[in-house]
Amino acid sequence: MGALIVKYGSSVSAEKLCDEVWGERSPNRSANALQAQVYRLRRLIDRVERDSGGTQQRLITRESGYALRAEPNQIDSELFTQMVDRARRTADRGPDVAEKTLRGALRLWRGPALQGSRGPICLAGAAVLEESRFSALELLYDVSLRARMHDNIIAELEELTVSHPLRERFYDQLMVALYRSGRQAQALGVYERARRHLADELGIAPVPALNKRMQQILSHAPELLDPFTEVTADTDRAQQIIVWGRRTASPPPGASSAAVPVPSGIRRPGTGTAQRPVPVPGGAQADGAWAAPLDDEVRQLRSVVARLTAQQQALMTTVRRLSSRLDDTIHAVERRNPARPAPGYGHRGPLEPPLRADFPPAP
Repeated sequence: MGALIVKYGSSVSAEKLCDEVWGERSPNRSANALQAQVYRLRRLIDRVERDSGGTQQRLITRESGYALRAEPNQIDSELFTQMVDRARRTADRGPDVAEKTLRGALRLWRGPALQGSRGPICLAGAAVLEESRFSALELLYDVSLRARMHDNIIAELEELTVSHPLRERFYDQLMVALYRSGRQAQALGVYERARRHLADELGIAPVPALNKRMQQILSHAPELLDPFTEVTADTDRAQQIIVWGRRTASPPPGASSAAVPVPSGIRRPGTGTAQRPVPVPGGAQADGAWAAPLDDEVRQLRSVVARLTAQQQALMTTVRRLSSRLDDTIHAVERRNPARPAPGYGHRGPLEPPLRADFPPAP
């Protein structure tokens, strides 16, 4: 069933399904055994369909194999992808709406992707789905910070940095959430925890973005207080800032200055804990046209890496299976013809003396 879900929209051949179900331990009459498995699965799906008032046959047979017939919103993985895409399109215009959409998408997860499946198709599909879930979580906390929900996500990010300590983006988001909540010391402590873990486990330093975030916290950079921070119109300094990993050379049209509250407990020289004018876009929310979507590119690259890794694992599984079959074939030939073993395998006779070649002496 997992292979049919991963290959939704296309058919899966009987040979690939046999590999998914039995792998290297395929029975002698694998075609008949597969038909029996498909028959039982079809009966189960049809019973669920009848209980829900439907009459359509979901598991269909084609010349090229078997396929699952269903609407995209009837398959959790497809529905999850649709909801995440919709949230990504609305993240800049309405971060609060995107936050609700993403939480609804993540509620579809009830455990690891394709849990219990071991075949190459399911392993590759599970790797892609798991990476998609992490991308959705990163997007969720991005839009939560844009919607000023930093207090609500601290506990969740704390848990994620413990359960997935190599995902540096979660450390970054947690540092910002803590800083906005007036907990600067704890935000710096998160950086130190990430630095020690990466050094102990992998022998590497944090990514430059995490180092930069730490420096921003130490210097109370204004862009930490609002993700849409811009340069005020009455300043003479260069109008170029970093906003959540995105760079803009000049403020977009319609920008205006607004007072953004400074997190409690944080004092700037000569300002106390009062409000400091920080420019934010006026009128409609920033639509992202003035910012390079580096976050999306990183997510796409991670998805490509996960897919290539899964394909490599599937290829290695196939090579091991073919190697095992080759060995079985060679041993079967040796048993049938014990007097004439295959070259290079089986029993060898006494070693003969090596051939000699007499060469003329060197001049």
